[in-house]
Amino acid sequence: MTETVDRPAGIRPTALTRRPVIQAAVGAAAAFVSAALIWVCRLWDPSVHYVSQLGATGMPTAPVFNLALLLLAVAAVLVDRALHRGPNDVYDVGWPIATTLLLCGLCFGIASAVTCSPGCPVPFTPGALPQDLVHITFAVIGFVLAIVAMGQVALVRRRPWMRGASLLILIAVGATSFTGAMLALFRGDTVLGGNLEFTAATLAIAWFGVFGSQIASELRTAWRDGRGF
Repeated sequence: MTETVDRPAGIRPTALTRRPVIQAAVGAAAAFVSAALIWVCRLWDPSVHYVSQLGATGMPTAPVFNLALLLLAVAAVLVDRALHRGPNDVYDVGWPIATTLLLCGLCFGIASAVTCSPGCPVPFTPGALPQDLVHITFAVIGFVLAIVAMGQVALVRRRPWMRGASLLILIAVGATSFTGAMLALFRGDTVLGGNLEFTAATLAIAWFGVFGSQIASELRTAWRDGRGF
């Protein structure tokens, strides 16, 4: 007689292996390392006010910062891959969250490869080069997609803990990044604006780590119990 295994309602069964567990766990670790490296760069050169300046051409922090950005891209893509083998219909709000993460990762990957010119000038201002437009565009789109992913997870009813964490981080990231942007736009306190930007970036990157850890935990539990999603 074949033994049947009860599965949570609404989660379709698929084959479950160790690979997605490893992908999610490595993705989470990559995100946390990315956040740590960015703060290493920040402490290395505290005179830099804004995040992207750390990766500008000629900056001593550029290799480490761009590695951190690349690790963030890797984190987003790995968690996306894990979701494709895991609870993908649970994490489907409007469209698959995995899709948002994949696009987010690709944007950060491009931003890590195409860096700012020295000083990281704002596009279309004196001294700005085409690479500044490319870098800023993909970095901003990647950041916005990260916020979209947080919003999607905040609407997932089956995961109340992750939902609450995502909502809190989303509010914090939105408040700090908006305030920092307003200070930059109206030429306010650049030190405060820079600190707020670093805070927003750190929170957003840490969210990838937390979400990846949550997915790895869910997949590991299901694998251990002998049931698939």
